[in-house]
Amino acid sequence: MTMPFQLATRYEPLEKPQFGRFIFALHNLSDSPISNFSLCFSTITRINSGATMNNASFLRRFGNYHEFAPPPGFVLLPQQVWTFAAQGLTHQPKHRLDGPKSAYLLWPDRLETVTAQDLQSSTNAPLPLREIPEGRIELPISIMPWPQNVAIDIWCERAPALVPDSKTTRQDLVAIAKISALSERLFPDQPLPFAAGDAAMTLSLEHSDDLAEAQYRIGFTPSAVCLTYASALGRDYGLTTLAHISTAAAANPGVFRFPAQGIIEDYPRHTWRGAHLDVVRHFWPVPDVMRFLDILAWLKMNIFQWHLTDDEGWRIEIVGLPDLTNIGAWRGANLPILPQHGSGAYRYGGYYSRLQIRQIVQHASALNIEIVPEIDVPGHSSAAMAAMPSLKDPEETPDSYHAIQGYPNNALNPAKPETYAFLETVFRQVADLFPGRFIHIGADEVDASAWHASPLAAKLKREKGLTSAGELQSHFLQRVQNLVRSFGKELAGWDEVSHGGGIDPLGTVLVAWQKPEVIARLAKSGYGVVASPGQAYYLDMAQADGWNEPGGSWAGTVTPEASYEYEAASDLPPDLSGQLIGVQACIWGEHLVNVALFNHMVFPRLAAVAEAGWTPRRNKDWLRFAFLSRGLPQLLPVAEK
Repeated sequence: MTMPFQLATRYEPLEKPQFGRFIFALHNLSDSPISNFSLCFSTITRINSGATMNNASFLRRFGNYHEFAPPPGFVLLPQQVWTFAAQGLTHQPKHRLDGPKSAYLLWPDRLETVTAQDLQSSTNAPLPLREIPEGRIELPISIMPWPQNVAIDIWCERAPALVPDSKTTRQDLVAIAKISALSERLFPDQPLPFAAGDAAMTLSLEHSDDLAEAQYRIGFTPSAVCLTYASALGRDYGLTTLAHISTAAAANPGVFRFPAQGIIEDYPRHTWRGAHLDVVRHFWPVPDVMRFLDILAWLKMNIFQWHLTDDEGWRIEIVGLPDLTNIGAWRGANLPILPQHGSGAYRYGGYYSRLQIRQIVQHASALNIEIVPEIDVPGHSSAAMAAMPSLKDPEETPDSYHAIQGYPNNALNPAKPETYAFLETVFRQVADLFPGRFIHIGADEVDASAWHASPLAAKLKREKGLTSAGELQSHFLQRVQNLVRSFGKELAGWDEVSHGGGIDPLGTVLVAWQKPEVIARLAKSGYGVVASPGQAYYLDMAQADGWNEPGGSWAGTVTPEASYEYEAASDLPPDLSGQLIGVQACIWGEHLVNVALFNHMVFPRLAAVAEAGWTPRRNKDWLRFAFLSRGLPQLLPVAEK
């Protein structure tokens, strides 16, 4: 159905240093004139507050939310267009999703949704979109990530069903059923890998103390398969590999086969093989989170960093602090948190109850995935402070600083006792809900001018001899680390945790995201390092330079091949290699407004990071990966976002 109002936006670059201008055209396709309205939209390419306006007034901006009014007395007649321009942007847009993603008209007593078209460019010629080669395989077998050693001599004519032998223990049968159920959820149209069939092959499982915990070995003969393992973890990984082989051979027997003689020996390269997921910019219902965990398990990834709080929302129930979810979990027109990232005028959001979180944790644990919950502090706290104004310093000058995403005064105040009482309540419950070793506390992107207009912060700086926002954050994080440790957890964070003097590196894990050079700097400081540079592992980055390619651009263009070929170990000297504990994909939600965009941007790059975490460099093969990646399971629209 055609909306009665449509907004078209065109970007025009200029020689002056304000990154060009936007030209907006609001089309009235209704049969009635409109007046006395304002136009509201969210755009990740923000317009500076001091922008030069033509034919409009800039009313306000909050984060990515913008509001404009036409000239006084203006009437937009049916089938007419209101055109206005804004010169002075925060950065240069590079792709079609860098403009407004949603819009609406606002009157004092009503609102009307506006269709926002993708950003157009007046100068960008069409450029190539993402390309992934057809690839090729040397062995007719599908396994991802690729194992340490694959040596197969003979192949079956068709994929057999694997039938456990009579000696299989109850624990082994439960594990077989679990991996079979995982395969069925991801590939419901394919035969189960472990079931009786016309071409059955006996499956035996043997325990051996000679293997490492996550290691497994699979021996194939024409009549039997033997999986050897040392722990339940290695058993699950081996069964998952068999499910990969069987599912692909059954689905595409002209390309893939099942081994009849040979061996697979395997174990992971890194102990941290992670994926981060932002459910704040766009809320994910529980079934979608569950499916994402299934995909991680299929790729043998074992860490799920769950980004639960940010400026745009608070997604976790905290008993005793109901406003965090009653207020902080929702955004919309005339709400304390205004629309962002295409969420539109109407009330949008959600949160996870304690019961739902326990269900998700249980599902992840069964799949050998540790959830690392992220409560992002002290910055990125607009939602928390909108829900709990008592967290603000009432004497701090409003709008005295802005975070890089445009949010004013969005960092919890390190000088307020209420800050630490709040965090004690939150982290106590987070520690209770999540049994894993770590709580991720964010600590990224705090503005260098943060707290400079807070009398309380100024007093604390004088008392402690602190001279900068970085040192003040370090003081704050040292207290947070002690708090986290008091609940039996260790601290994880983004690489900015190390700024201003840092914290105790013992047991601390930092995710290096800003650039590859950060990896060595963190390692030299003694932190455990997870490599996640935006230039390789940020899956919200555009995959090609073409204007019509979706995604962000701050870290440049991240092609699937670049993600696959990147080697974090190459950024470390040999004597610091032990500080690199793993790799992680990061999935931020600003541009991922629907399932189709998610699948296009996340796959196959998520699997590229999975293979970097599992497969030794000598065994990586881009063309093999490109070929096998076409069979990856993807996100499905199992629930409305």
